[in-house]
Amino acid sequence: MRKLFIVLLVVLTAACNSKQVFHERVVFDNSEWCKDSVVRFSVDVTDTVQTYDVVFSIVNEDDYPYANLYLFTDIIFPNRQFLRDTVEFMLSTNDGQWLGSGMNGYENNFQFKSNVRFPQCGTYVFAFEQAMRCKNNDCCVEGIKSVSLSLNKK
Repeated sequence: MRKLFIVLLVVLTAACNSKQVFHERVVFDNSEWCKDSVVRFSVDVTDTVQTYDVVFSIVNEDDYPYANLYLFTDIIFPNRQFLRDTVEFMLSTNDGQWLGSGMNGYENNFQFKSNVRFPQCGTYVFAFEQAMRCKNNDCCVEGIKSVSLSLNKK
């Protein structure tokens, strides 16, 4: 019954957000994000006049061992040009209190890019790779449950 309630809540929330034109979530097995697991979101853009906000969300659990999460990011354009950057997302306060909210982990929504106007129609790929310093051979961080990307009209 609880799962049904959560599914209905997600559907109703998405239905009420008419500005959202894209949303996709990737859930990690065992709440582990390994360095070789690059997350890619393919977004089809048909409007080069509209401006958008790109929101990146992270759900972490109590056992995540850091206060932040570093990521390498790529935005790949339809013509194969790309923008690469390194970003840091803060997941807790300086005194160790988790930021975000949620019933099953701490969800934080970050304004990844704002007022974006896509210069050409086609498929844009947003790629995210965790860039934390490795403490194990697999270069995995524990406690990251999922990540998602949303594209919202301004």
